[in-house]
Amino acid sequence: MAGKRAKSIHFGLNFTPNGLEYHRLGLVVQKRLWPSAVRRNRIKRVIREWFRLCKGEIPPPAKDIVVIARPGAEKLSPGDLHKEFSRVFHGQENSR
Repeated sequence: MAGKRAKSIHFGLNFTPNGLEYHRLGLVVQKRLWPSAVRRNRIKRVIREWFRLCKGEIPPPAKDIVVIARPGAEKLSPGDLHKEFSRVFHGQENSR
């Protein structure tokens, strides 16, 4: 089971098949980039809401997905985040 990495403008994503029947989400939002807990929590809240609404659109097999927020992520609207992640999971972004 080899994992994959993908990058978008505001996020790094690592994902690997998990052998389960459902996707799981992990978040990394660094305190050193966003000292304000309010901003960190907003980023996490928007990502969790995207995952809740769109996990059915993520292609199989089931994956463990770790999202690493990068500078600028705090400015994204939920719609912008959805577009960015859709490009990653549907192969329109470069992955390593």
